[in-house]
Amino acid sequence: MINLLSLVLEFVALIIFLIVFISFILWSIGNLKSDVPFVTCSKGVLKNIKEAFSINDDSVVYDLGCGDGRVLFYLSRFNKNAKYIGVETSLFPFLLSKIGSFINNKKEGVGIEVIKNDFFKQDLSNATHIFVYLFPHVMDQLLPKLESELKKGTVLVSLSFQFKEKKAIHEIDLKRNKYQLGRKLYVYQF
Repeated sequence: MINLLSLVLEFVALIIFLIVFISFILWSIGNLKSDVPFVTCSKGVLKNIKEAFSINDDSVVYDLGCGDGRVLFYLSRFNKNAKYIGVETSLFPFLLSKIGSFINNKKEGVGIEVIKNDFFKQDLSNATHIFVYLFPHVMDQLLPKLESELKKGTVLVSLSFQFKEKKAIHEIDLKRNKYQLGRKLYVYQF
């Protein structure tokens, strides 16, 4: 009996190891191929992101490069009637956000859609709110698309990085030390 239990535990440990190893490989490949590596937004910043947006029942909120989806999951807790869309191109974070959205949708009753797509190819014309945590050169490449597609009044909140050619209407100091990522939010209106 003890030998059988030991064999089962070894098998379970092997499966867990393989899942972690494969996940690490997928994450590594995704980061190597992308201009936008998978870096999560700190949970301590989520409240500030929520406050930077004024989400209502008619809002359509996009997270471009949504990673594990934590920003959308957090925002959806406060307004279940808005529409939430995450766009992610890397496989590992996409799978994380897809699983998370399935669980969140069942638990919270909110419809969060996660799309595997390049956000440069995603139609954003229905967006009222957009969250990004992207390097400055990627934001600058994205700016012409945003200016041509977004309707007047769309709010974009960027964590840490700002556009070169567009001025933020508001900057929020997150009062984090110089060694922490995500020290400022930049709020833009299109």
